Amino acid sequence: MNCIIVDDSELALMATEQCVKNVSYLNLLGTFTNPVDALSFIAQNNIDLIFLDVEMPVISGIDFIKSMPKPAPFVILTTMHKNYAFDAFENNVTDFLVKPITLPRFIQSISKVKSVYDKMNISYSDESSVFIKKGSSIVKMEMNDILWVESLGDYVTLNTAKEKIVVHSTMQSIEEKLSSGKFIRVHRSYLIQKDKIIDIEDDVITYYDQLIPIGKTYKKEVYKKLNLV
Repeated sequence: MNCIIVDDSELALMATEQCVKNVSYLNLLGTFTNPVDALSFIAQNNIDLIFLDVEMPVISGIDFIKSMPKPAPFVILTTMHKNYAFDAFENNVTDFLVKPITLPRFIQSISKVKSVYDKMNISYSDESSVFIKKGSSIVKMEMNDILWVESLGDYVTLNTAKEKIVVHSTMQSIEEKLSSGKFIRVHRSYLIQKDKIIDIEDDVITYYDQLIPIGKTYKKEVYKKLNLV
């Protein structure tokens, strides 16, 4: 999970960072003493989890949560004072850690996040649809509406005629779930609907308003599935 730490205290920030380093599935993308900088970073990056101090100058942790773009990442609040617990859970934070944070309590908190996080991947429904996590909801999507899938590191984008939906998943996992025969992997970063190909020239596919390359390792299998005469 991609995470950041926001805390105006350098010492507290370093203590939380040390805890993060003890958890193999946490990927720390940045630390911030200025909450305004952190908000800007969140808007431009895929963040799954924020360790957020409550008492900060300029913007409090509670106001920070209210200012985040939606859908918001998971939030674990950190503070020296237990009396913020009510405000924390009123704002739907995942957990509340009282400083100084101990590693066992930290791991307990992270395990709670991981349990929910692991359930947010795409789930297979039947041969014509999938269920996906979209914001705070799980919605059904018809496979025929998915025009192409593009890899974005630890995420993939499901491109439809109306919108792009970013989900946390690998291309391999998506390929397995869309294995109805309608889709074909043409590149390590692209999965497309075979029947919607317009033409191919010099191993480049014209696909709607996109030009999608055929990867060298996929070329033989792609042409095999196209049933060339």
